[in-house]
Amino acid sequence: MEKIVVCISNPNHAEKLIQRGKLLANAFQGECLILNVLSEPYDELDFNQLQMKLMFEKLEEKYEVQIISEPSSFKKVSHHIAKFAETNQATQIVIGQVTQNKLELALKESLINSLLAKLEGIDIHIVEVSRDDENGEEYQRGIPADIIKENDEFHISFTNDDKQALQKGIFYKTTSSDFPNGFFVIKKEKEHQVLKVLNGKIKEEDINQLNL
Repeated sequence: MEKIVVCISNPNHAEKLIQRGKLLANAFQGECLILNVLSEPYDELDFNQLQMKLMFEKLEEKYEVQIISEPSSFKKVSHHIAKFAETNQATQIVIGQVTQNKLELALKESLINSLLAKLEGIDIHIVEVSRDDENGEEYQRGIPADIIKENDEFHISFTNDDKQALQKGIFYKTTSSDFPNGFFVIKKEKEHQVLKVLNGKIKEEDINQLNL
């Protein structure tokens, strides 16, 4: 049976690569495995990692696949991909490749060439993906916080007063603002609920969805 391993890292490209992998799996009546190699262990206080995790969970549900996220024990991602492919007896690999200029080609070792040197008898499908120049909003490291109610308004608090707290969670503040703007994240088992925070307050209609 054909086993297709799809390698993803950037959430902006993940869906395109998964679509290609599913197309190949359906054509060969094979199995599609999705691998996300983490450069560092998952940290729930890192909002960028949390955003990626939530997006990948939506893709898992949409395409009925399992995304396997593993922190690499190797210096080079290619080593981890090759080991994963061999362990799972992969017959094909789908990987994204950003078009590189001549300087980048001269200075950086190609992931594709590195994989070709390590793997035999495995077809590698290269999907061209766009270069992302925009970094987007940046967030500070998350800190524990509570939702409290004062004067019919809902605020975030960092006093850790259990008597006042309506709900505990993690607050991620945007670095671009001096005010407490960002997101309040509540984790319940494997699910996450995300509430927008503006000037330290959360809208009542958002709170009502939580059934506090």
